[in-house]
Amino acid sequence: MKRKLFKALGPLVVALIMVAVLMFLPLNIGAKYSHKQLTKFGQAPYNTPSFTGYSIKKQAFSNSKFLPILGSSELGHVDSFHPSVYFTKYPAGFTPYLAGQPGTTSLTQFFFVKSAAEQLKNRKMVFIISPQWFTGKGVTNPELTNFVSKGEIYSWLISADPKAETTAKLAKHLLNFNFLKSEGEIHHILKRFSQKKAMTKLQKLKVSSSLQFWRQEDLLFSGISQWAANQMGLHHKIDKLSKKLPKNPNFDELDALAYSKGEKASSNNPYRIRNAVWKKIARSKAKTRKGRLANASYLKSPEYTDFQQLLNVFAENHDDVLFVIQPVNGSWYEYLGLTEQKLQEFSSKIRQQLSSQGFNQIADFTSMYNTPYAIDDTIHFGNRGWLAVDQEIKKFMESPSKIDYHLDNERYLSEDWAMNK
Repeated sequence: MKRKLFKALGPLVVALIMVAVLMFLPLNIGAKYSHKQLTKFGQAPYNTPSFTGYSIKKQAFSNSKFLPILGSSELGHVDSFHPSVYFTKYPAGFTPYLAGQPGTTSLTQFFFVKSAAEQLKNRKMVFIISPQWFTGKGVTNPELTNFVSKGEIYSWLISADPKAETTAKLAKHLLNFNFLKSEGEIHHILKRFSQKKAMTKLQKLKVSSSLQFWRQEDLLFSGISQWAANQMGLHHKIDKLSKKLPKNPNFDELDALAYSKGEKASSNNPYRIRNAVWKKIARSKAKTRKGRLANASYLKSPEYTDFQQLLNVFAENHDDVLFVIQPVNGSWYEYLGLTEQKLQEFSSKIRQQLSSQGFNQIADFTSMYNTPYAIDDTIHFGNRGWLAVDQEIKKFMESPSKIDYHLDNERYLSEDWAMNK
């Protein structure tokens, strides 16, 4: 009877033991990617599996030659002067690694950085800020669901200081998102954190085990991310465009070329919107959009507190960050009713939050509101805009790091700062 039972259950027991060994021992089983392969990942910003995973980030950011460029949808708008194109043609000792897609904002980037905090310590990074993030609602439930994995949340839970005000405020914020309400263990821990209570020993064991399982599972199945990078990646376009740039990076010549390319690509409308975008989207909606943003403002938003949480991570990691404030297409936004003055007010507020806490590396392009072809469509960098960004990145990377952060969470995590002018 025992033999029959062993024959029946033996293979299952052995399989379970093998899975346990595979998942919970610190083994490095899985794909090892070359610099060339990792570059392809870094040129596929819309590749969600690698954005929300761990193993690709770990391998890429363990290499100091990769420069993380964090942002949102603009990263996928590749033209001749996009940083990945520019620094392929004109190498400067680093390779841009693009991290962001439509819907990623401060909070999703918080979890992205936090999940690879060990690899991202003491690094230079670029962070692109879009005014459009700073709406009255802030980040939405679908955006957090799509771009934050449970594994990334485990990474934060295991490293968070339960007595810190930053932890309590973030926990309270996360309790408002529906997709986390169904995650029993995470939800219970968030409630404890919101009251400045630490995890129980059992909760900590469960989270540690879940985190290790997630990391090993992600390592094993990173081939899915590789497939997605090959299918969705921009490497072919980047290589092709880089070969067409002039041999020498003379700014005046490049700016003239950028102007010419922008002019040719935006010839069918008076707003300097790329022809294809105008034909598909803007033209059909133009008549109904006039004055639509007359009462809009980017000065009141819970996004400001999410942004502050991200600044805390940068400070903890001793990261030297270049903050790029993206402009908009002034010709179009004037039509919508959102003036340059309102954008400058947003710029002033976000720069105050940065510079008052020692984040002094700021490339503010708000004043490019009326610069022809700085924007490709309505809100994303175009030829001349990207060229300006390239110059700031190059200067930033050539300068020594100067970090002297002094965080004021009492002020910048307050509802008064976020929701009042």
